Amino acid sequence: MPASKNQQAETLARRTELIRIRRRRPKVPFDSPEILALGYTSGNSARKDFYRALEERRKDLDIEVTAFREEQNEIIDCLLETHMPPAVAGDIKSSELVLKLLERQAKLNGWEQALKAELSGPNGGALPIGPVTLSELRNLIRTAGDPDDEEDDEPDVIEEEDDADDGDDDA
Repeated sequence: MPASKNQQAETLARRTELIRIRRRRPKVPFDSPEILALGYTSGNSARKDFYRALEERRKDLDIEVTAFREEQNEIIDCLLETHMPPAVAGDIKSSELVLKLLERQAKLNGWEQALKAELSGPNGGALPIGPVTLSELRNLIRTAGDPDDEEDDEPDVIEEEDDADDGDDDA
């Protein structure tokens, strides 16, 4: 059976005071007389209630963030509906605005994520990092395989033409 409104209000007040006390520096231990005076029978019961309160606040915050995202997405969608046709027709200012709106929407919804790359040595092991010479770096690239070169292991060398010996004398 759920707690009555009075019990819920008392629990909320007790948890609020518990959180306020625990935020002080230096940290007040859960089994201190100040925390036990709030009505807890032991430090463990205070600890459990503290983590329940934090979890409840985290859930409330998630609900608020979700509501904010939905509201912002609706605003962005309305703006996109208005500015997308001129942007597609070639209007530069509308195109820039649409791009900014799409970027904002992607950021708001977490659609942008950093690219994660893993660098590993031979057979997936650790890659030793330290000062190396250019020839050691080239050997490492040859070992790993150059994605641009399928069969050619030698680096491309651009030969410069010598204009002095072209054989044409204009003078």
